[in-house]
Amino acid sequence: MIAKRKRGDQAVRESRERYRHLADSKVFGFVISDLGGRIKEANDAFLQIVGYSRQDLEAGKVSRKSMTPPEFWAADVRAIRQLRQRGTCAPFEKEYIRKDGQRIPVMIGCAFLEGSQENVVGFVFDLTQRKRAEESLRRSEAYLADAQRLTRTGSWAWNPGNRQIVHWSEETFRIFGFDPKKGVASFKRLLERIHPEDRGRAIEVLDNATHEKADFEVDYRIVLPDGAMKYVHGVGHPVFNASGDLVEFVGTHMDVTERKRAEEELRASEQVARGQVEVLAHSLDILATATAPDKFIGQMLGTICRQLNGQSVALWLFDEADESLVLRLAVEGENLVPSDSQNPFVGDPSIWKQNKVVKDLIFTGAPVIFENIETDPRVTVAVREYLKRSGTRKSVGVPILASGKVKGVISVRHGDRQAYRREEIELMQALAHQVMLALRLTELGEQSRRAGILEERNRMARDIHDTLAQGFTGVIMQLEAAEKAIEHHRPKQADEHLRRASGLARESLSEARRSVHALRPHALMEENFWDALKDMIKSMTVGTALHSSFKVQGEVEQVPPVWQENLLHIGQEALANTVKYAHAHKFGTRLRCDPKELRLEFSDDGHGFNSQDRRDGRGLAGMRERVEQMGGELKITSSRGKGTKITVVLPHNGQPVL
Repeated sequence: MIAKRKRGDQAVRESRERYRHLADSKVFGFVISDLGGRIKEANDAFLQIVGYSRQDLEAGKVSRKSMTPPEFWAADVRAIRQLRQRGTCAPFEKEYIRKDGQRIPVMIGCAFLEGSQENVVGFVFDLTQRKRAEESLRRSEAYLADAQRLTRTGSWAWNPGNRQIVHWSEETFRIFGFDPKKGVASFKRLLERIHPEDRGRAIEVLDNATHEKADFEVDYRIVLPDGAMKYVHGVGHPVFNASGDLVEFVGTHMDVTERKRAEEELRASEQVARGQVEVLAHSLDILATATAPDKFIGQMLGTICRQLNGQSVALWLFDEADESLVLRLAVEGENLVPSDSQNPFVGDPSIWKQNKVVKDLIFTGAPVIFENIETDPRVTVAVREYLKRSGTRKSVGVPILASGKVKGVISVRHGDRQAYRREEIELMQALAHQVMLALRLTELGEQSRRAGILEERNRMARDIHDTLAQGFTGVIMQLEAAEKAIEHHRPKQADEHLRRASGLARESLSEARRSVHALRPHALMEENFWDALKDMIKSMTVGTALHSSFKVQGEVEQVPPVWQENLLHIGQEALANTVKYAHAHKFGTRLRCDPKELRLEFSDDGHGFNSQDRRDGRGLAGMRERVEQMGGELKITSSRGKGTKITVVLPHNGQPVL
């Protein structure tokens, strides 16, 4: 036994000399050990890897088993088995426990010493840097995957030569609804996921980018197997080889569904707001021009029909006295139509009591929606047959509320259309509220008209009593005194009485004029016409996308009050038309005064219109009447996409008006 150990030690010494050039290496660890794991020789690189000193080695404190964590013992047993079978073992990875207790990853390869079946020479490589790099790469890939998941952005690579998808990230699989375990989908299957209406455009963009070897962006919808639809934004970048040939496209797919939905909700909210503003503005226009209550309400219903692209709109009012639901007005498009006796609710105003849907609407104040008149079980046979004859397939009823009580119903009919959206129902409710306001305005208007007549009569009576009557009395008294002075041949006294009478008459006339001037616009009471016009335009455009500008040529002095009022109203109407219809960014106002004429111009850079298609509505007709009243000329020039200019020209006619 002792002889065998001596022969082994001798072999180690000989091997040490034979492998001296390897043992001196600082790149990898070199060890000589027996099968039991006792390390007999090691170079400095190995000792540095495991953190032991040469004194520890010589003291027998360094052994394979003491440095190997239990979970790697089986790997050592397999390596020894391979050594005994083949004389060498394949390199394998494991960990050592350093002297300080830290673990260090290593790769080991070993073989028996030449002529020995007990002593083993091993080569140990420190894998710490590689493992760190692998961990860094793994973490980077994890971060990238998390970033792609959080931003809903997937990466891809595509070969335009064979039209094969080369790479998809995990998030790309998720976006398009494919299973990563089944591998990357074919280009054909990808195209099948794109919405049919968008597929052709997406292919065209990709083909153009391939032909031009250029970057591209494309937006399209995809339809998943469960019917869900997503919006995708794709970006691609060409990659070239050293010869300048296009080899592939790389890029990203971003799931922008939530953004698109948010944009749609924003547009819907804007539609609701714009609808309310337009109807309110239109109701004010109607209120100013339509004196008949039915005409006023009818034009309001016509506006609702236009806003909602409806087939027809009807206003039903609830008569609490006899508990009947009465058709007040109905419009098709913007035209009033007579009541149809074939309508079951017109034929019997109390039939609503037998209709659960209408009863629920009146008692709960909640809208009622019929997406399919043909199949909705809530629709009675008589109502269904009547609506089918008029081509109605969908309908919605919105209550008119006042002080928390249902006062009526607005029903809107449609033919074929998409399902009603929540935003549309909200718009209908807002418009129904405007109709309720219109009804109240009509009632109040009639009351105000009667009260206004009485108030104006009383005002005039007070003015006559306080100014004109007293003034005229004084004039008469002075004239009578003048008569007596003449009779008594006192000419100086007669002249004095006549002078006083004249003064009283002038004073009374001034008071009468003051009374009339009290009806002028308040803005003109404080400023001259040009300043009032500028302030009015600025107040309407401040904080909006419409930029206003002003330019004046010549000296602006006071113009006749009637002209001031008319020009201010014309400016108000021109700006209102720009705001409502032109969708402009700029609105310019220019005033030019010279000895021959006064010229006032309003211009915008909006949509404009063809002159042959122009139809003078209430606004333009009102402008024309005001200009004609002043003896001037109204010029309107416009064309599609080039804005509109409205010019008022007032000649001086040889009279100094400034």
